[in-house]
Amino acid sequence: MKAVIRGTVCAIALVAALTGCGSDGGTAAVGNGGGVGSGSGGGKGKASGPLTAEQLRSALPTGTDLGRNYKAENEPAVAIGGEEARKHCAETTGATCEGLVAAGAAEINHARRREGKAEFSLFSFDSPKAATAAMKSLADKKRAAIEPTPTPVEVQAGANETDAFGNNRVTAVTMRVDSVLVYVWAVEIEVDEAKAAAKLQVDRLKAVHGGH
Repeated sequence: MKAVIRGTVCAIALVAALTGCGSDGGTAAVGNGGGVGSGSGGGKGKASGPLTAEQLRSALPTGTDLGRNYKAENEPAVAIGGEEARKHCAETTGATCEGLVAAGAAEINHARRREGKAEFSLFSFDSPKAATAAMKSLADKKRAAIEPTPTPVEVQAGANETDAFGNNRVTAVTMRVDSVLVYVWAVEIEVDEAKAAAKLQVDRLKAVHGGH
């Protein structure tokens, strides 16, 4: 399970390294260490169009944002754009991810549960329709992979669409916020904490997009 939860962040970081962060290859990499989107403020980069890699990075939460139950120090959030981002999206969601603009992820460790973690994945598309298609594909893929069989979880986070489910170990929340697919994957944390994490992510996305 630990390998699964680390997969998104590590995969994006690997793509960024292989493509030469922000080189002429067309892939922009975003992280804490500088360059594009090195800040963590949720209000940066407001725009009316599809969110870029820089804006996704700004929207991703930190351990400090989640509160005292989470470690403040975690691996840096990352985000990429271009064709490599689309390929990563397709591998993650099982959809073609046509119209994908950028992808980003952050992993935050729980401070009181040794195996407790929350992973946030964002996929920005050029239209809400494309984001919905990827969301449905992702939800189907994750629901089929979780054992024991998950049951529905009611989440009211302010998203346009939500499909959430889980069991006694994991909670998966897939959402669409405008043209962004949001995926929150929580392991070994309380369901209410997973719901709060989903709400926080939606709020940060709306702040970046400039539309509460």
